[in-house]
Formats: sequence, structure tokens, C-alpha cells
Amino acid sequence: MKDINSKTTTFIKAYRSFLRDEGTMPIDQIVRLYKQMSPALHKYADSSDIDIQALVYATLRLPKSIPEICDIFMAQIGESFVREGLKIELWDEVAAPARRRKMYFDGKDKLAVFINSVTDLDDMIGLLSAYEIEWNKIHHKLRLFSSEINQDSLEKVREFLEINPDDWNRIIRVWTIDADAILKKIKANEVHFYARLVRGNYVDYKKAAQKWLENIVENTSYKNLKSRPLYFVSSNIHSLVNNMTGWVNDREEALISFLRENKMLQLLKYWEKIQTGKYPGSRENFLWYILKKYESINRGVREEREEFERNLGIDYIEAKHYLDINAQVFSLKDIGKTSLRSKLGIELLDRVDSEALVLNIDYPLGSGAYMVLSAILQNVSNLKGIYILGKASFLHGSLGDIGLPNEVFDTSSENKFIFNNAFSKEYFEEFESGSVLTNQKVVSTKGTLLHSEDAIREYFLNDYAIIEMEDGPYLNAIYETTHFDRYPKGQTATLLKTPIDIGIIHYASDTPYTKAITLGTRNLGYEGVEATYVSSLAILRRILEMELRGD
Repeated sequence: MKDINSKTTTFIKAYRSFLRDEGTMPIDQIVRLYKQMSPALHKYADSSDIDIQALVYATLRLPKSIPEICDIFMAQIGESFVREGLKIELWDEVAAPARRRKMYFDGKDKLAVFINSVTDLDDMIGLLSAYEIEWNKIHHKLRLFSSEINQDSLEKVREFLEINPDDWNRIIRVWTIDADAILKKIKANEVHFYARLVRGNYVDYKKAAQKWLENIVENTSYKNLKSRPLYFVSSNIHSLVNNMTGWVNDREEALISFLRENKMLQLLKYWEKIQTGKYPGSRENFLWYILKKYESINRGVREEREEFERNLGIDYIEAKHYLDINAQVFSLKDIGKTSLRSKLGIELLDRVDSEALVLNIDYPLGSGAYMVLSAILQNVSNLKGIYILGKASFLHGSLGDIGLPNEVFDTSSENKFIFNNAFSKEYFEEFESGSVLTNQKVVSTKGTLLHSEDAIREYFLNDYAIIEMEDGPYLNAIYETTHFDRYPKGQTATLLKTPIDIGIIHYASDTPYTKAITLGTRNLGYEGVEATYVSSLAILRRILEMELRGD
């Protein structure tokens, strides 16, 4: 199956060549091509109707200061910014609620962005395009709004803009208490972004990945990380470790009191159903979900938990410049100090005598996965397993379902990979809050804003039921460990016999085709918790089993 969306290809080629040849590109320059692409997450891009879902999606993935910004500078390494005379060390580091990316704001109108890979570039251009289109639509309509904009007139503004209440409530929640101030800004001015790729080449992407890995090696207490047996996990920096420690169980009373004090009624309903057995969720997993909210206003609790983890031998390495990908390192021997024994229900922990380490990272974005894994493969002498856990769009199924693929089509390389997935249904026997879908076919796309509804339909008709961004890049890197050449283009690659154990697990974060639930209409909430934690437990079980087998 080829990359079927030619309009997407045209759009990508246009801005990549413009940025390479011209340096600075007004987003206005490529808006027409963006609209022609008809992104599935931006249904009304080429319409005068306001698309709040697209605006919400973009807003959550850009810094809060984005309305003030005009010039966006993108580079892979800090030296590139220095050469441009941008003293980003004096700028404020800013963040987006739903996208991990190192960004710095000069306090006026400039934003410096570290891009991990070409996918980061694609993502930024798509987000800026969507944001500019929808902001300016609202601006043109609000110019005719004669009343004063304040907190009391928000409903009147909604009616004037003809936005349905559900979408309106979503964007108001995103804007929080600043909703009226933001609407005043929108009414006063259009936004026009100018993107500049300070330096964009393959070598700098590889440099960024190498420096990211060196930062981990320098800051872990396991100084022989490169020479010891290693298992690589791409997931997040909480569920694997949380499964091991069980730390949250002694904080149940405080956490449930926190829910009651803050009147979190929906979550209290879940808790009551868990207690009575009406919802098949884990008490511990639910408490971990609440802890994240609790720690946001109780810094001391977070520090106490992190100290507990350090005492267990778990290193946490925060990303510096370059790739905004945090990491953890721990040894299999140290797992014996944890609460895993009761969860696994077997004596694996007592029988494992291993020098192996686990390197667990926050999953990268798109082709950044190739850069990260390539750097690890080039520097680590004995990589024994690669396990990928990530959220994805499921074209059938429900939120929180688990999918186990054995075939991946990568739209960037146009390679189709066939492989033996280390995970089977047997690893998820205790998972009752959703379904486990086996033998799934996955499409790895170039970006969430870079596929149309027509493309999604075509994937579905070709039996590709899961859409995500990292599997293909990871498998391209794995290919290079079993062949004499760099990964090919447009080939079917069989990875049925590899020296490295490969396992991929996805859980459904949105269902855009059958149930029209996208990341623009809502975020995955508690529905994904059980799938995430049971999948993390499956990964830990697999690693221990591999060590017992002596593979």
C-alpha cells in the first residue's frame, strides 16, 4: 500500500523546500495547500465555519504565549541558535500542555523550538497553520461584535460566533480564566506566523540524538550502561516504575479525601464502582491516576516519592537541550526490592540473577523514534529487547482497548514490516476494562494533522485498523541491525528472525472512524489507565522471562 494522500505529499514538499531554499516562510504562504489537504483533525479548515476542535488541538500543543509570537525559529542543536545570535539561555523556557518539546520565548515575539526530527518540523508547521486559520476566522467575525467582551458576556459571544455549547465549553476550559482576555486579543489582531528552519539536516538530527544519549550515560549511576545487557522500553516515565514500587497504596485515604474536597464527582463515581466491583479497574491503578493531580499541588509528596524510587536504584534522567525525552534506568536485580512479586504471581523475581539494565524513555514523536533507537543501537553492545507502548487511533474498537500488531506500514519510507510480536493475549488475562485485539495491522503516518478522512477510510478498507506515528521509524532502525544496508524504501521487510526481542502494544486514545472521537473532541482520561498499566506489567514480565530463558 502506497502513501495514498498525494495532497499531503504536495503540502509537505512545499514547505520543506521553502524552508530549505528561502529560510523564512510566512505560514500564509502554505495555507492554501494545507486546506486542500483536508486534514481529518481539521474538518472545516477550508470553510468560514469556526472549527473549535482544531483550535483546541493546536492550542494544547503550542505554548500559552503563542498569541504574542510572530517569529518561530527551529533547530536541532543549540549551536544553531547561537550562530543566529539568539541568546536562548536568557529566554524563558515554555511548554505546551499536550506536546513534549523544548521551547524558549524571548518575552516579546520570538520562539525558539528544538526539533527532534523531521516529524517535529511537520508537526510544528501543521499546528501553526491550524492555529492561524482558526484564530483569524474568529477575528474576522468578532470585528462585528459590538458589545464589550468580559466574563459575563461569554455566552453572548458564543451565540454570535455560532459555536455549539460542547465545543465552546472545551475551548473555555483550555483558555481557563483568561478566556475573555484571549477573545479580546483575537478581536484586536490577526496572527501571522513566520517560520524559520535555522538549520535542518540529517547530520544535526543524529548529533541531537547522540547528545541526548550521552546525557543519559553521564547522569545515570550505572556508568557501564553501554556494555551491560540492556532492554529498551519506549512508553512513559510513570507506569513501568509505578507498577514496580506500589508506593501509592499507603496514600489511599489522603487521595480519596482529595477527590471529595475538590468535588471530583466523576472520578468518585469510578472509585465507588471499583470498590463495589461494578467496574473492573484496579484500586492501585486508579490511585496512581489521582496521584498525578494530587502532586501538582503537593510538591512535597512528589519529592517523597522520587526519593523512594532513588533508594530502589531507579535513576531518573531529565532531558536537557536537544530531545525533550526524559529517561529512567534501573537494574533487574533491583526489581527484587519492589512489589512486583505479588502482581506477577510467579517466582520470577527470586530466580532472576542478571546484570541487565532497563532503559525506559518517554516515547519520541514520529521519526524521532528512528533517531533515538539508532543512537542506542550504535552505542550499546548488547541490546536484548525493544518494547514499544503507545497510544494510537483505533479505526474500530473503544477507548482504552489494547491492540497487538504484527504488521506495520510506514508512510514515510513506504515500507511494510512483518514481525513476530513478543506479546500475545496471554499477557493480558487480567485485563477486563476493554478488549485485546490481536494480529493488528498498523499505519505509521507522518503526523496527526497530515492525513485526511479519505486516507483514513482507505486505510480501513485495506484492513489497517490502528494509526500512530512511531512503529515504522522504530522498525526502520531495527531493520538496520539485521541487514547490511540502511533501511529501504517501498519494500516488504520481514523481521521474523531478529537477534533482538520485539514487542509492540498500543491502547486506543481516540476512535476517529467508527465513533468520531478524536483528540480534538476530547482527551483520553481515566479510560486509558488500565490499558497502560496492564501493558507496562506485561513488558516487565516479558523482560524477566527473557532473562530466565537466557536468550
